[in-house]
Amino acid sequence: MPFYYFPFSAILNAITSSILGFFVLFKNPKSPTNRSFFYFAFSVSFWSYAYFLWQISNNANSALFWCRILMAGAIFISPAFLHFCVNLINERKRYLNAVIFWYFVSFVFLLLDFTPLYIADVRPRMIFPYWPSPGPAFAPFLVMFFGVAVYSHVLLLRAYKNLSEFKRNQIKYVFLGTAIGFLGGSTNYPLWYDINILPIGNALVAVYVATIAYAIVRHQLMDIEVLIKKTLIFASLFAIVLGIFVGITVLTQELIAGGRLLGLAISSIIIIFSVRPLEDFLVKVTDKYLFQKRYDYKQVLKSFIDEVITVLNLDRIVESTIDLLGKTLRPASSDILLLNRYEDKYVSYNALKHDEIFTIGNDAQLVGLLKTTKDIFSLENAGSTVHGTALRDTMKKLKAQLAIPLMLHDDLIGIMLLGKKKSDETYTKEDLDILTDLARTEAVAIGNAQLFAETAQNERRAAIGTLAAGINHEVGNPLNIINTKMQIYLMSMERGLYKDKEPQEIIEESRDIMKTCLRQTTRISDITKKLSNFAKPSKEFKPEVTDIEEQLEETLSVVGHELELERIGIKRNIQRPLPKIMADKRQIEQIFFNLIKNAGQAIKEKGTIEIKAGISQEKNGRNVKIEISDTGQGIPGDKLQKIFDPFYTTKAPGKGTGLGLSIVRQLVWRNKGEIKVQSKVGGGTIFTITFPEGKAA
Repeated sequence: MPFYYFPFSAILNAITSSILGFFVLFKNPKSPTNRSFFYFAFSVSFWSYAYFLWQISNNANSALFWCRILMAGAIFISPAFLHFCVNLINERKRYLNAVIFWYFVSFVFLLLDFTPLYIADVRPRMIFPYWPSPGPAFAPFLVMFFGVAVYSHVLLLRAYKNLSEFKRNQIKYVFLGTAIGFLGGSTNYPLWYDINILPIGNALVAVYVATIAYAIVRHQLMDIEVLIKKTLIFASLFAIVLGIFVGITVLTQELIAGGRLLGLAISSIIIIFSVRPLEDFLVKVTDKYLFQKRYDYKQVLKSFIDEVITVLNLDRIVESTIDLLGKTLRPASSDILLLNRYEDKYVSYNALKHDEIFTIGNDAQLVGLLKTTKDIFSLENAGSTVHGTALRDTMKKLKAQLAIPLMLHDDLIGIMLLGKKKSDETYTKEDLDILTDLARTEAVAIGNAQLFAETAQNERRAAIGTLAAGINHEVGNPLNIINTKMQIYLMSMERGLYKDKEPQEIIEESRDIMKTCLRQTTRISDITKKLSNFAKPSKEFKPEVTDIEEQLEETLSVVGHELELERIGIKRNIQRPLPKIMADKRQIEQIFFNLIKNAGQAIKEKGTIEIKAGISQEKNGRNVKIEISDTGQGIPGDKLQKIFDPFYTTKAPGKGTGLGLSIVRQLVWRNKGEIKVQSKVGGGTIFTITFPEGKAA
């Protein structure tokens, strides 16, 4: 391999890494992720520039000096990479102490770097006239270098499993690129210990630059896509214009004597009339082939408007809206602030996973302006308003170019925020028109979802009243036992029934009474815990291995006594062993509670509720099938198809909200199940639920 390969690869690494590092830093110097990436890129480029100067050194003293300088950069590469990784996966607080510790260790190695303890000397090895020899401190450095690098990549792998597909693509390219870069750079170290392996992988350090740049372009890593796009367009335009200018000038000079001025004139005219079309062409080409293809976003948004109005899940509405805006209008940032009536401020929706949660008070000037105008506010128009400076500061704090009011019945229930487009284009009138339509529909959808969630929780609380009689009975029995045992004991003591008994006999009897009381208090505790768990709202979806039979028994222990009081029998028909499913236990319990309670209400006098559970074999594999049937009056065919609709009820006014079965269907779907109903007037009703067999991940 030619000797010049090594200085050439070093200068290639140095230039590419330093350009990318400064590029990222200047885009957003306030971002911890961008800053820490710059530290990493700077360490690599510092090492590479010094590596180049070491390779072209012509004496031992100069080579030793540049070896010490290059290792000053190498010492900080791994800690800086760890710093970048913890910022990239949003785990700064968790790993802050580890980052500080390894930076401290690096400074210790930096002090040793300029002593023989780190680099003893330089001497000839293989094709190199001046290659360094390690001191005793160099081996501990290598342990740190590779250990921290491996640990950083392990953190990326761990985070990868729990991230969105969008973020996974970013992590994937950072992981692959830096892993190849570290492997390439590590080929420099065997020769330090007289292992005759040439550092041929040195050029691979530049691979991390290429993969990071690709992740920036394709997957918006560190949000500098616009700068790269502008650079590509400018470079291409400059090359084409220069080619036209030189080509025509040379051609006319060759063909026409003294035609230099004529060539200049012709090329200038061509450039004047072609620059703008060329720029438009390059924008389209970069959008189509390098960046994402342009969408017919108007049609996409209109289709979305038709769909979102029927959704009653707030998480799904907000997340799908943000995702859609990112794919169509492609803003640099987007957010939805929803009114928190208790705190009287608008709060960034949690599902967006920002580094910080944006809030704005209800008394803010931007809020007042949106309430008054009920129209989209643009940062560009801030100067034409009375409170222009304050509005501009608020919009910059929210990282927004547009603030779109979400109005419902003249109330501002939320604000949709969009940053400037990644293409750096302005929002057109067509954009604003379609956003206005989207905002109207979004406000209705969010309002419906909030009402649905609030009413669903009220329905759950109302169910607690239904449970009161059963709970009173369940708690009353053990309390009566405790009370009776204690009263008998005290009466026996007062009447002197224990005076002739041995002390040991009295102690044994007292112990038995205490054991009985403890068993009964434990029973009371279990009952109250069940009630508390049922009444407590579930804030997140937590699927886990779930035993269907166990959840059915838990539900019946809560609602069973009420059914017995109404002379309704419970018949169980469970096929054992019953496979487990992956589901949220609290939600499964709520499904069973609503269906069993409804079955009981459908039976006017004496009757039976039968609960069957078994295995059904479907195309998608084994399912657990549960049937809950009653001997009630049944549901007419014209009403049967509406029973899952929100707010539809067959009960008398004031007896139900019409949300119970709608909630049941939502919960069944959320747990990857299906629900069907069969009914015959006078012949009862059967609800059939199926869940796929599941195992722990």
